[in-house]
Amino acid sequence: MSMVGHLVKALAPAALLVSSVSFADILVPAEPVTIKSIKVNGSGCPLGTVAQNISDDKQAFTLTFSEFVAETGPGMSPTASRKNCVVTATLKVPVGWQYSIGSFYYRGFMGLDEGIRATHTTSYFFEGQGKTGTFSADKYGPLSEDFVYTDKIGLNSAIMPDTWSDCAKERALNINTSIRVSNINSRKYPNAQGLITNDSIDGEITQVFGLTWRRCQ
Repeated sequence: MSMVGHLVKALAPAALLVSSVSFADILVPAEPVTIKSIKVNGSGCPLGTVAQNISDDKQAFTLTFSEFVAETGPGMSPTASRKNCVVTATLKVPVGWQYSIGSFYYRGFMGLDEGIRATHTTSYFFEGQGKTGTFSADKYGPLSEDFVYTDKIGLNSAIMPDTWSDCAKERALNINTSIRVSNINSRKYPNAQGLITNDSIDGEITQVFGLTWRRCQ
């Protein structure tokens, strides 16, 4: 099967889930956090290529992508080798509370020839704030496999320490995901090809899983 054929087969639902460690001494507000809106923007999620579904209770969402694919090979444009998508989630948070994110999960597919490197990078930040959490992972060909990446951030994280939503203003949560493939040994493997996909994003936001809470000071 060709790489393109394998890609089509690989575009099945995958997940980016929100989860957190449970601490007995952390209180939870009586009202749940809910999703007001989800917006996407980027080369990996152009208009008309993302299917969006927010659950009836406004506590979970699913985004399914049809063009979030980065690929490289002879004759391909350099712009095809890197794609990104910024997901902006606007949430309704109970008055007097702040939240921090627990963890995310990413799934996709990669098919890499010898000499090809695939990189998956994500940054997390609250709109209007300077602190940013980052995650990055590299894979090297030859390989053909589905992948799952897990990134734990939030309360006790060295990646994104003490980063909380704003008490005074509604701040959207931005998740910027980038996928890239590159030939790191083109002299030896001039005809090498590779691709990486980010198939879909599922987000679940509940009082128990996904968010760590604290009262505003």
